[in-house]
Amino acid sequence: MYKKLTAVLLLSVLLTDLSHGAGFALYEYSGRATAMGGAVMANKAEAASLATNPALITELEGTQAQVGLTVVTADAKTTVAGDSRTLKNDVWYLPNFFITQKWSDQISFGLGGFSRYGLGGEYKNWETWNGSKLAYKVNLETFSFTPTIAVKANDEFSVAMGLEAMIIGFSQNSTLNTASAAYAHATGYEISGSGVSWGGNFSFIYKPEWAEKWSLGAIYRTKIKQDLNGRIAAGMEVPNQLYSGDAKGSIALPDSISAGISFRPTEDWTIEAGIVGTFWSSYDQIVIEYKDKEEAPTIHNKKNYQDVYRLNLGTEYMLTPNWALRAGYVYDKSPINDHAMDTLVPVDNRHIASVGVGYQTKTWSLDFAYAHVFAEDLRGNSIETASGILPMEYSDGKSDMFALTFGYKF
Repeated sequence: MYKKLTAVLLLSVLLTDLSHGAGFALYEYSGRATAMGGAVMANKAEAASLATNPALITELEGTQAQVGLTVVTADAKTTVAGDSRTLKNDVWYLPNFFITQKWSDQISFGLGGFSRYGLGGEYKNWETWNGSKLAYKVNLETFSFTPTIAVKANDEFSVAMGLEAMIIGFSQNSTLNTASAAYAHATGYEISGSGVSWGGNFSFIYKPEWAEKWSLGAIYRTKIKQDLNGRIAAGMEVPNQLYSGDAKGSIALPDSISAGISFRPTEDWTIEAGIVGTFWSSYDQIVIEYKDKEEAPTIHNKKNYQDVYRLNLGTEYMLTPNWALRAGYVYDKSPINDHAMDTLVPVDNRHIASVGVGYQTKTWSLDFAYAHVFAEDLRGNSIETASGILPMEYSDGKSDMFALTFGYKF
């Protein structure tokens, strides 16, 4: 039971992606970024650069704003000890907003609101499935606010620094993980919780005059310590295992570094390649405990996650001064350990293909993108359960994303 609790808290802070960053992270910050596979760190600036490379906002004049929505659907199958279940059909909505203000020739300010982590899903016919002891339903939502200042050092180089306030809300449903026949299928429980945590980021953009067709951008995101408060609601209390009561937990979200290099063969054509490195090995354990149950021990649950990378390639071609065509590809490596699998994120490495179109005038813009995620299958073993370590497999993982962003220059 405690290991299931730790899995939920892992979710609430890891969630690097319905699509990117591998595991549970999200990178759908704008229609343009989604269409180009996130390869927008070192080329054209937009208000949504607050989420990709905030240093770029020094290139934006006056006051500019963007608001958008990404719609996500997903499907996957998880097999536990030879018994398979698929996810129910569902739709998730990821809203975002960004506003920037050029204070002077050297200083710009910005505020962004977007989701960096998220997950949701429920398995069909979970009542007769061993996997329900790991988890049969989960919902996690995050939303980050990022006040930012960017400074243009000279015509070639700009830097930025931002704070991040991340709001988290989650819930998970499981059945009791016990070897006792009296309780094995007698009860289920729900864990829910929320919290606010703080982090930061540092970024730069370099556009050398001696190589005017090239540019380089990068961003570093700090670790975020998560302190969560929530509740465990038990259908039936089991002595020394499961109670209804208040609970708390803590975990650190790993730091990451991203970089992109852009090349402009012509005035109308831009190409960018990038990499994201996430240091999951720095996440070593989840700590969880009941607030008012002294007899329930504190749990230190370890996970053998791996450092991972994400590679992207994107391009944009201006057909006219108003119309743009875009495309992208992402290889998204998963940090999941095949010797410690669970039912929370039933996919392995991902390949993402995307296309999009944009229209802009002097005062407003509209960007649309579509992306499809192809997930690789994974075979391995579960985390330890009351039935022992069980063989597991993820298969048939796929996802579709539709993004729309509206921009306006005041």
